Amino acid sequence: MKKNLVLLSALVLSLVATGFFAYRWRRADTQLRETVAWTQSVMDSLSSTMEFPNPPYLDGVRDSVYWQWVATGAQIRVRQAQAVVRHWVGLRSTLIDEIDMMHLKEEGLEDPPRQLRESLLARADLIPFPGVLGGTMRIQEDSIVLLEPPYAFAGFDDGHVVGSMLVKYSVKPGGRIEWERLWAVMDE
Repeated sequence: MKKNLVLLSALVLSLVATGFFAYRWRRADTQLRETVAWTQSVMDSLSSTMEFPNPPYLDGVRDSVYWQWVATGAQIRVRQAQAVVRHWVGLRSTLIDEIDMMHLKEEGLEDPPRQLRESLLARADLIPFPGVLGGTMRIQEDSIVLLEPPYAFAGFDDGHVVGSMLVKYSVKPGGRIEWERLWAVMDE
């Protein structure tokens, strides 16, 4: 009788935990879709608002200077767009709210999202899988999602195979960040 009660309690607890994580997953998925739509609108607005001078065009001749001007203008537009997207993706790929942000600042982090991302990127040792075909496993910068403290999700790859992991962080005195891997899996 006592054993059945313990099993029933464990079953109910696991169902509650499953429901909680399913809700969190759905919320993160919704936020991802909103971020993708928002990024697309930013990219669309960038292409319509940036105006550059026309390249030189002398007497109907398009020489190497012309094409160099075109290439340089394209590089400038791409770099500007990349910088804007990186900035906004960095802000949008976090679930840390303002109160948690304030607590992290009190613990010694000046810019918590940036510092957490940079610290995690430097910790390839958290990846428990070796690279294949001579590749080196690295955390993918654009795959890091800062969940509610103290958790983060990150993807990793070596150029051939990919995986993902859930990590936990703690901020030590002086703003030093320590990481602990909770689980990791290779994608098939």
